Amino acid sequence: MRRSGGGALVAGLAVLMLSGQGARAESVTLMQAYTRMMTAGIETGIIDADLAASAEGVKQAKGQRLPRVQLSLQYDQIQQEVISSDNETYAEGSSQYPKVTFNFSVRQPIYDAVRFRALPLARAQDAVRQADAEVARNRIVRDMIVAYFEVAQAQMRIRRAEAIIEGRADYVRSVEEDVAAGRREADVLIRAQGDSFAAESDRMEAEIGLAEALAGLQRYAGLDVTGVALDGARLGVVDLANIDRSMTEAALLSMSPDLQSARAAADVGKRQIASARGALQPTVDLVLDFEHQTTEGSLFGGGSKTQTVTGGAMLTVPIYEGGIRKSRVREAEAGLRAADLKVQQTERAVLARYKALMGAARATAARSGKLSSQLRLSEESVAAAQEQFDAGRASEGVLLEQRLRRDTLRLDVQSARLQQFRVQAELYALFGALDMKAISAQAGS
Repeated sequence: MRRSGGGALVAGLAVLMLSGQGARAESVTLMQAYTRMMTAGIETGIIDADLAASAEGVKQAKGQRLPRVQLSLQYDQIQQEVISSDNETYAEGSSQYPKVTFNFSVRQPIYDAVRFRALPLARAQDAVRQADAEVARNRIVRDMIVAYFEVAQAQMRIRRAEAIIEGRADYVRSVEEDVAAGRREADVLIRAQGDSFAAESDRMEAEIGLAEALAGLQRYAGLDVTGVALDGARLGVVDLANIDRSMTEAALLSMSPDLQSARAAADVGKRQIASARGALQPTVDLVLDFEHQTTEGSLFGGGSKTQTVTGGAMLTVPIYEGGIRKSRVREAEAGLRAADLKVQQTERAVLARYKALMGAARATAARSGKLSSQLRLSEESVAAAQEQFDAGRASEGVLLEQRLRRDTLRLDVQSARLQQFRVQAELYALFGALDMKAISAQAGS
């Protein structure tokens, strides 16, 4: 009883919050929820910004191969004094004069392993970000679809509870008439009333579940969403045979966005090793310098203007930098080992998820099939009960029970199909093959 009381409070608060949204509150289809999420752009905006940063990294790496051009202008104010001299003429002296130096230099790398390997590394890093972006988008859409179907199933549970309440109310009325006419004992009425109270409690629990499910959907579709627009009569059928045929383990290992991301990260590890080893190699640069210097005076009098042009090749051989280069190579090699292990770990996780979802797909298909069979039998039982009731050979209570079973089975079949769609969507997401239009049409929304 304490749980039911708390549930009533939570459900009541949820109803107040939803009703307080006024005219903006609405139910949405799956495609509308998707459109709302993409229009808001909060989740996808982060992904797009990260990709833009990655593209700039590739541009910077391309620039590593281009020449370095530098222009500098230096002004010096020189104070010069003779401290000691063996020259009698200039035994003492003092001078103060300015000097202006203009320098223009060009450095073109001819061979530089670090610079030249920066572009393949940057492209590999960009591939990782592209793969991570695909994983993130795929996960966001999957989570939205799951949240949508959770709301749909919560609504279905409420409809089922309401059908039971309505059916129990009719049954209680029928029993009351039989008790009043002396055809049944009073304890039958008490049990019927107890079943009715239990159905009310079930509806309250279902309303709490709906409030919780809505919170998950509102994260993507907006706070004004109060439910999903779902036509149970238009629900499609999941083609399990096609899933078994097309969604194989081999296809998964080829298509999985998570695996593609892990493999791209391993490729980055290889590029980082090559770049780190490149720092151990000599570099060759083509050098061109032009310098113009103007001196207004000197200790010995007079001024000067000089121009110097220098051109040639410069070879730089790294000798020792405290072991930093070799340490970076070892660091990159350790990073590659970790990336390779991450690929193995991701492959195991993806395969485990695949097997679990395939098992769930088969289980939900079997459940849906059994419920559909029971529904057909129940419809036949309702027709038979109706004939017996019309002929006076069965009571109204029997007919009402058969109708209630039929109505609840109809909702159970729809709920089972919703569960199938959810599992199917998660399988599509695992393969990176989500198709919103197809899923929305199949789900009857």
